[in-house]
Amino acid sequence: MAKLIVNVGSTSVKTQLFDNNLNVKATLNADYGATDGLSINGVNVQGEKFSHHDASIHDAKNTLAFLYRQWQNWLAENDLSLSAIGHRVVHGGATFTNITLITPDVLNQIAQLDNYAPLHNPPNRLGIEMAQELFANVPQFAVFDTAFHRQIPSYAGRYAIPENLSVNVDFYRYGFHGISCQHSVNAAAKLLNKSPENLNIIILHLGGGASATVVKNGVSVDTSMGFSPTEGLMMASRCGDIDPMIAITLQREGKTLDEINRLFNKQSGLLGVCGETDMRTILNKAEHGDESCHIALNLFCYRVQKYVGAYFAVLNGHVDALIFTGGIGENAPVIRQHILNNLNGLGFLLDSGLNHQPFSSNIDTSDASSRSRILVIHAEEEREIAQQIQTFLN
Repeated sequence: MAKLIVNVGSTSVKTQLFDNNLNVKATLNADYGATDGLSINGVNVQGEKFSHHDASIHDAKNTLAFLYRQWQNWLAENDLSLSAIGHRVVHGGATFTNITLITPDVLNQIAQLDNYAPLHNPPNRLGIEMAQELFANVPQFAVFDTAFHRQIPSYAGRYAIPENLSVNVDFYRYGFHGISCQHSVNAAAKLLNKSPENLNIIILHLGGGASATVVKNGVSVDTSMGFSPTEGLMMASRCGDIDPMIAITLQREGKTLDEINRLFNKQSGLLGVCGETDMRTILNKAEHGDESCHIALNLFCYRVQKYVGAYFAVLNGHVDALIFTGGIGENAPVIRQHILNNLNGLGFLLDSGLNHQPFSSNIDTSDASSRSRILVIHAEEEREIAQQIQTFLN
């Protein structure tokens, strides 16, 4: 018996197969957002590499159809059965606070949340609906990215605007990257030999999307992303925190709502400042004197520093660990160092040697004299979903 985990993004799909001991048995990851069509890479149950390209596919539906057919073939060839299929769903609104067995009623409730995450929830639902058709007898579960943040107190979650402004949505700081945050809490607890309920930590999930989350006694009490994933830190192409009058001014000058939406979500952030989204490229160009890339790096790190300082205050200085996770957080030691350069007064001291040391598992990179631990944790959303399903089934 095995568990198949499906993580559908706006331009990509990640899938992993786990055994009952939560070992990864196989993977298939697809990118359908590129101009040259669908690219799939993975590793089958025998550990053999798999790749496929189809220049004619540019959409989630056909991508999912190919992936699910491939999984059906692999399962049959290896005499494997599925005990469950888990789906990442980006937005659970105020309704969903835990892992949920998917029923027709649940699927209908998820559909009502499309206005909250129009770029993500519809493809998430599509992944569920197609899996239900092809794996009709397999229990399916939804794990919500917003669920981890549902205990944020109202004074941190509410916006200073009148209630009931919209007939379609409730404006609130729902937060995202919650599945990654839950994994970071559990991984930090193991590294520090503490129970999750006794942990005060600040989590920096830094990747194409970036967020900061403050966790008190194992529970999220504030996070930088809000009603949408656009709020908060500077990201690859999202602007992060911004004066709302900028949008109003642009609209007065003739920009359409679609143009403003595209500007803030697809054309801003690192891309808007220096024309690049890949942090490796930006670091290289900055090192060779590119001024716009240098400015982008300073902006990115400074925004993170401000949130760390604010969340340090939220925890009244009692911080067990600062966690770096996500593609940039895990793989860019220069960025970790840059962020922490002006935070030694808060007790965050890196061990430079450990920080630059290649590592294959979660690691403590803090100096022996650091008042708080500085951990680098591999983001494993699919594993966290599989773990939650296993706990539910048991």
